[in-house]
Amino acid sequence: MAILDRFRTVPRHKHPDPAVRLAYVEELPIDDREQLAALARADDDPRVRRAAVAKLLDPPALASVAREDRDEAVRDQAIAMLRDMALEAFEGVTEAESLAAVAALTDVKTLTAIARSATNEAVARRALSRVIDERALGSIARHATLESVRRAALDRVADREEIVAVAMNSDFKDTAVAALERLSIRADLEHVAARAKNKSSAKRARTILREQDERAAAEAAADAAASVPPAPETLEPPPAVASSESRPPAESAASDAVAEADAIAAHERLEEAARERARIEEERTREEERAREAAAEEQAAQRRARLTELLAEAGAAAAEPDLGAARRRVQAAQREWSEISARISVDAEAAAPLAEADAKVAARERAVHDQNERQRREALARLQQLANRVEAVTAKPEGTLKAADHALRDLRAALADVPPLPSKKDYEEITRRLKAGMTALTAKVQELRDADDWRRFGNVAVQEQLCAKMEALRALEDPEEIARRVRELQQQWRLAADVPRAQADTLWRRFKTAHDEVWARCEAHFAAQAEARAANLARKIALCERAEALADATNWIQTAEEIKKLQAEWKTIGPVTRGQEKSVWERFRTPCDRFFTRRQQDLAQRKTMWAENLARKDALCARAEAIAESTDWEAAAAEIKRLQAEWKTIGPVKKTRSEAIWQRFRGACDRFFMRYAQRHDIAKAERVAAREAICAELEALAESAESGPADLAPRVAELRRRWQQELAARGVDRERAVALDERFRSALQAVLSRHPAAFANTDLDPEANRRRMEAIVKRIEDLAAALAPAAAAVGVDGAVSPTARLATMLKEALAANTIGGKVDEESRWRAAQEDVRHAQASWSRIGPVPDAVRRELAARFERACATIARAGATAKPGGAGRAGGAGR
Repeated sequence: MAILDRFRTVPRHKHPDPAVRLAYVEELPIDDREQLAALARADDDPRVRRAAVAKLLDPPALASVAREDRDEAVRDQAIAMLRDMALEAFEGVTEAESLAAVAALTDVKTLTAIARSATNEAVARRALSRVIDERALGSIARHATLESVRRAALDRVADREEIVAVAMNSDFKDTAVAALERLSIRADLEHVAARAKNKSSAKRARTILREQDERAAAEAAADAAASVPPAPETLEPPPAVASSESRPPAESAASDAVAEADAIAAHERLEEAARERARIEEERTREEERAREAAAEEQAAQRRARLTELLAEAGAAAAEPDLGAARRRVQAAQREWSEISARISVDAEAAAPLAEADAKVAARERAVHDQNERQRREALARLQQLANRVEAVTAKPEGTLKAADHALRDLRAALADVPPLPSKKDYEEITRRLKAGMTALTAKVQELRDADDWRRFGNVAVQEQLCAKMEALRALEDPEEIARRVRELQQQWRLAADVPRAQADTLWRRFKTAHDEVWARCEAHFAAQAEARAANLARKIALCERAEALADATNWIQTAEEIKKLQAEWKTIGPVTRGQEKSVWERFRTPCDRFFTRRQQDLAQRKTMWAENLARKDALCARAEAIAESTDWEAAAAEIKRLQAEWKTIGPVKKTRSEAIWQRFRGACDRFFMRYAQRHDIAKAERVAAREAICAELEALAESAESGPADLAPRVAELRRRWQQELAARGVDRERAVALDERFRSALQAVLSRHPAAFANTDLDPEANRRRMEAIVKRIEDLAAALAPAAAAVGVDGAVSPTARLATMLKEALAANTIGGKVDEESRWRAAQEDVRHAQASWSRIGPVPDAVRRELAARFERACATIARAGATAKPGGAGRAGGAGR
C-alpha cells in the first residue's frame, strides 16, 4: 500500500470503528432501503446490524435476516420489525407490504399476536391462515380485535377444551356464546355456567342446563306415570249389623256368620292390597336405588372429567400473565382436586401435571421475588447516587442555582415516595442521608438565590448600558452595521436578562423602543436585500431545472461539462431567501449527484468491459507471440490470420492501454510475417547451422584426448548418419555446401587418423573401407576387361575406325544368322551395366578412407565404369554408327 493511501477518506459505512458505522446508520433516511439492507446483512458488528434492521422496511430483507443472522438479538429485532409492519405501525407502509411481512414470518407467537391485534382484516386473516396450533387458535378466538377473525378462528378450533376456554374466557359476547353453542357435554355446560368470566356465556349456559333439566323431568314424570299400576278400589265398610237384641236368634246367628265371612273376605282383600302396595313400593325403591347408582356413576364420571379439566386449568393458570391470578387459580384447582379426589379413587400419578403447574408458578414467584430484590437493590443504588450527588453539590463551593434547584426537587420527590428497599436498615440509612442532604441543600439553595438576587441587581446596570448603546445606534448610517450591532446587543441582553421585576419592564420598554426605531431604518435595506435574494433564488431554481433536464442524459462527457458549468455558475450567485437555502441546494445537488452516480456506474461497467476485452486481447497477444517463432509456416500463418480476425471482433479497451496492447499484438504478427517472408533463407540458415553443428561436434571429437571417449565410434557413426540426412535435405548454396563437405571430411579424417583403433571392424575403419573399394574397383575392371574387344575398337575420342566398324558389322551379321546370338550379346551388356550400378551404390556406402587412396581408387573406378559405358554404347544396335557419327 502506498503511503498516501493511508490518508484517503474511508466511507463511513465501511469505517473500521463500529461507533462510526452506527452513527451513519442512525443518520440514514428510512427510505434508503438498499443501504440499510446491505448493512443489516453484511456488517460485522451486531449493534450496527440491529440499528439497520430497526430502520429497514423491506419484508424480504427482514425475513432473510430473521432466518440467517448469527445474533439472536438481531433476529428478534427483524421479527419485531416484521410484526410492526404487519400491524402498520409505521407511516407509509402499504397493505401489500403488511401482507408480505406476514408471509415472511414463521414464529407462531408473533403470527398469533398479529391475528389478535391487527385492525386490517386482510392482514389478520393472512396471519390466521398461517396458524395451526389449537391453543393459538383458541387465543385468537378469545381476544382478536375483529369479529370476523374471531369467528374464523373459532370455526377452526376442534379441541373441546379450547372451545370451553373460549366460552369461559372470551372478552366478546358473540364469540363466547358461539363457542358455548358447540358444547354438548353437561359437565362442560355446568363448568361454564359456574365459572365463566363472560356473563353472557354463563347466563346462556344456565339457560341450556335449565331447559335440559325441565325436559328430563318431564320425560321422567311421563315414564313414572306409565309404569305405576292403578290403586286398588276402596273397600266399602260392611253394612251395619242389626243388633242381636232386635233380631231373632236364628237370624242373628246366620247374620253373624255372614258378617264374619264378609269380614274375612274384606280382610283378605285388604291384605292383598297391602301386599300389592308393598310390592309397588319395593319396585319403586329399587328403581330409585338404580337411579341413585346411575347418578352416582354419572357424578363420578363428571368428577373424573372435572379432574381432567382441573389439570388443563392448572396448566393454563401456570401461563397466566398475572402471577397473583395464576397462584389463585392453581390453588383453587388444587383445593378442588383435593375435594374431588377424596370422594373417588384417583391414581397418585394423575396429579403430576397439577404439581408441575404449581412448580411453574413457584418458579415464576421465585423469579418475581428475585426481580423484586434486584429492583430494590437498584432503587437503593439510585437513592445512594442521588445522595452522593446532593452531597457533592452541597460540598462544592461554586455552583449554579439551576443545578441546586434540580437536585433539591429530585431529593424532595425521592423522600416523598421512597421505594421498597432490601432491608429496614438500608431504608433508615438512606433516609437519614437524604434528609441530611436536604437540610444542607436547602441552605445552599438559599445562598445561591441570594447571590442570584445580587446578580439581578448587577444586571440592572448592564441593561441600562445596553439601552444607551442601542440609543446610540441612531447616529449610524450603514444598515448592515446597524443590524450587526443590534444582533450583538440582543445577544448581550439575553445574557443579562434577569433583573428585579420592578425595573424589568421599564428597562425592556426603553430597550425595545430604541431597537424598533433603529431597526425601522434597516427595513428598506432588508427589503432590497430580500428582492436580491429572491432574484438569486429564481436564478438557482433555473439552474436546478437545467440540471434536472440533464440528469438522465447519456452523453457523458458533454453533459458532465455542462453540469460543471452549472455548478460554477451556482457559486457565483449570492445568497437566497432565508429558509430556502437548504431546500434549493438539495434540489440542485440531487440531479447532479444522480447524473454523476449514473456516470460512475456506466464507467464501472465500461471498466469491467474494458478489463474483459483487455484480458481477451492479452490472450491473443500471448498466442500470437507463441506462434511468431514457429516454423510450421502455413499452419502458423492461418492461425495468425484467425487471431487477427478475432481481434477485430473484440471491443475497445481503456485508452491508456489501447495503443500498447495493439503494438504488442501487431509486433508479434509483423515478426511472424517477416520471418514468413524470409522462410527460405531461414530454412537455409537452419540447414547450414545444423551442418556446422555436426562439423563442430566432429571437430571437438578430433581434438579429444589420445584415448578418446568410450563411445567414440557410435557417436561418430551417429554424426555421419545425421550428415547424410542433412545432405539429403537440399537448400544450401553450392559453394557453402562444398565448403561444409570439405570441413566434414577433414574433421572425420582427423578423428579416424587420431583414433584408428576405435573404428576397427566398423563401417568407419579406413583400412577395411580401402579393401572394399579395391575389391569393387577390381571387379569393375575385370568386367571392363571382359568387354575390352568391343571397347578397344573405339578410340579415345569415341570415333570408330572404318576397319573396326566393318568387322563389327560382319560380326553382327553373323550373329544375326545365329539363333539368339544378338539377343545374348545385348543381355550380357545389360547385365554388365546392372553390375556397374550396384557397384556404384556400394561405392557410395563405403566409409571414409585416406584422401590419396580415395582419389586413386576413385579414378580407377571411374575409368572402368567409363570403359563399360562405352562398350555398352557400342554394343547397342546402330551404336557404332551413332558413335562414328558423333565422332564426325
